[in-house]
Amino acid sequence: MLQTTPFHRRAAIRTVTTFMGATAFLTATTFLASMAAVRAAELFDLSDVELLEGPFLHATKLNRDQLLSYDADRLLAPFLAEAGLEPKAKRYGNWESIGLDGHTAGHYLSALANAAATLDDDACRERIAYMVSEMARCQEAHGDGYVGGVPRSRELWSQIESGNVDASGFSLGNRWVPLYNLHKTFAGLRDAYVVAGNAQAKDVLVKLADWALHLVQNLSDDQLQGILATEHGGINETFADVAAITGDEKYVALAQRFCHRAIFDPLAAGEDKLNGLHANTQVPKVIGFQRIAALGGGEAYHRAAEFFWNAVVASRTIAFGGNSISEHFPAPHQSMRWIEHREGPETCNTYNMLRLTEQLFEANPTAKLADFYERALFNHILSTQHPEHGGYVYFTSARPRHYRVYSKAGEAFWCCVGSGMENHGKYGRFIYAHADDALYVNLFVASRLKWQSRGLRLIQKTRFPDESDSRLKFELERPTEFTLKIRHPAWVEPGELRVSVNGEAVSAESQPSSYIDVRREWKDGDEVSISTPMHPHAEPLPFLDDYVALLYGPIVLAAKSSTDDLVGLVAGSGRMDHVAGGPLKSLDEAPMLVADSNELTKLLRPVPGESLTFTLAGAIRPDTYDQLKLEPFFRLHDARYVLYWRTTTPEGYERVLAEMEAAEREQMALDRATVDRVAPGEQQPETEHNFQDDDSSAGIWQDRRFRHANGWFSYDLRAGDQKDLKLRATYFGSDRRDFNILVNGSVLAEVRLQAPRPGEFFDVDYPIAPEMLEKAEGGVLRVRFV
Repeated sequence: MLQTTPFHRRAAIRTVTTFMGATAFLTATTFLASMAAVRAAELFDLSDVELLEGPFLHATKLNRDQLLSYDADRLLAPFLAEAGLEPKAKRYGNWESIGLDGHTAGHYLSALANAAATLDDDACRERIAYMVSEMARCQEAHGDGYVGGVPRSRELWSQIESGNVDASGFSLGNRWVPLYNLHKTFAGLRDAYVVAGNAQAKDVLVKLADWALHLVQNLSDDQLQGILATEHGGINETFADVAAITGDEKYVALAQRFCHRAIFDPLAAGEDKLNGLHANTQVPKVIGFQRIAALGGGEAYHRAAEFFWNAVVASRTIAFGGNSISEHFPAPHQSMRWIEHREGPETCNTYNMLRLTEQLFEANPTAKLADFYERALFNHILSTQHPEHGGYVYFTSARPRHYRVYSKAGEAFWCCVGSGMENHGKYGRFIYAHADDALYVNLFVASRLKWQSRGLRLIQKTRFPDESDSRLKFELERPTEFTLKIRHPAWVEPGELRVSVNGEAVSAESQPSSYIDVRREWKDGDEVSISTPMHPHAEPLPFLDDYVALLYGPIVLAAKSSTDDLVGLVAGSGRMDHVAGGPLKSLDEAPMLVADSNELTKLLRPVPGESLTFTLAGAIRPDTYDQLKLEPFFRLHDARYVLYWRTTTPEGYERVLAEMEAAEREQMALDRATVDRVAPGEQQPETEHNFQDDDSSAGIWQDRRFRHANGWFSYDLRAGDQKDLKLRATYFGSDRRDFNILVNGSVLAEVRLQAPRPGEFFDVDYPIAPEMLEKAEGGVLRVRFV
């Protein structure tokens, strides 16, 4: 087994080994009668919920302006080119012109639909109409129902149709995740129709689904499962959506065929095999499982989705609601990597986890789901938009004293730009839900609800989280009896939730993470007052109690540590600009909380006149940080920050500090010396380093990803103008392998591994000759293992 770690830089993705499990898929035979029936509760449409003044409305309006700044013709250029039509404008750069061409347009349609529905915005509807009409023109030019921006797509689809296509974690037919790309088009068309009401989008969507049905109709299930080893987004979900839209069972069968059994089977069996997998590759698949379950597809689909949600939220999610390290699910013993790594949770992951939470809530409305939704929405999603220029965030680092970078409109086209466009237009989605005889209040967000079937307009007035009280005012056409279900958040202590109706206290009891039920005949003018007292508390990092986050109620608090070395703060079109690549700050020099654990939160002191702002005077070491202010993380931008704090007792401080200094000395020296790095077997790093191969494969061993080959594989590594470099490779010490390492065609080393260090990983350094560096065109080294 060979794992190379040339130089030092991690991005991320995965390769999933496909296998056929024992769980049988259900066939689509009796879906029509139940396609819209399996819902215990239903979230309201975005058009039914109007946001009122507050941080979410600000984010929504800013995002709408950002959306309309994009040139629709540039986003559509890949579609026209693939259809043999003359593009009206030059396609955008970055990910839009290096293999994922066209992926943003689908996100963009979804985002415009969200904004149109939330803000009742005609400009967004007009932009949707234009985009859809141009896609329809492309579809007509293709002549078979296809429309998309996937590069060289005709050749690819022909290969797939014949069953003759190579598939790996991120490459299908030597294209960068083409089905993932196409899924964005499917989802955008769906949202243009379902959310924004564009009728033409339905026509284009159904024709595209029919094309996909024809594409795979002659493939065996084994052949299709092989294709699904490549990241494909939530394409199974969109086929199920087409089934719900048309009432046609054939699309349910198609959705089931596109369920990746290597993931589905263990989840349905209650087996957690997620360690090391690329996180956001899996979440959209699981959304598809739950969507199929909602259409009557069987309990196994819901069971798989619910088990996955619990596995991710319980042990792979940190305080602000995000998951993954460098895009991958960590094993429990890898929790320290959250602290060490510059690449923390990815925004796309949380976007999709919230979508999964929405669907699970409709199947079984529990406060546990709403608690997670609130935590992730306020602390992660809201924080990933810059409040002034509107840029989006890819990675949110949990490393003390690191920072985040923001996209620049028109230049950065990462996946998290696409999901970011969508995030900030759908804040009204989960605030309320309804059942036949009940209205759920899930979130405390200033808003106005229209429950048309009950003739109700409900106004929620609140300044949450700056204030912990909310008021609901009822405007009713006629007296109506139903149950008002108000969430008792997990962060409100037993007995502290206070609810009154028209000034009279409600005596019903409730526990944290539940709902308090108020049933009565509601009349026009009724008012409900809700008091949700917030308290500070500390929450340890999963499986690592030495590091804690501090929260006030559900709000994660963080401290600005400095504003120095914010390299690439506003990211442009560079290939690695989505990563905060500035220097890491040593962990042993980061502020540490020194106090007995049961006294820690008692030391928080509110700062007079500054909402939700606190100090921890006397508890922070070194003393130079004693006056740090803690504030809501979603308000902290353009700075290095401390989100997780190393904790110790006064007696243990000197010992802990000495241990950290020793550990950091070597790591920081390595980081300063590193000019580039690739993590073999991880999708994004390999993509970013022009991975090429012949007869190689990737896998996971002892929770580390690796790549090996019977043939060869190579990466392009950036040496810049360096004149004194060495290549560092990591191997597993039980391996017996013979191979050569070539740099730009010249032999760097002849490697003979004879199980030199059984059972452990080890590094080997290979000095690179100056003449090899001199021949590096553009400062790039092609490193090949053969």
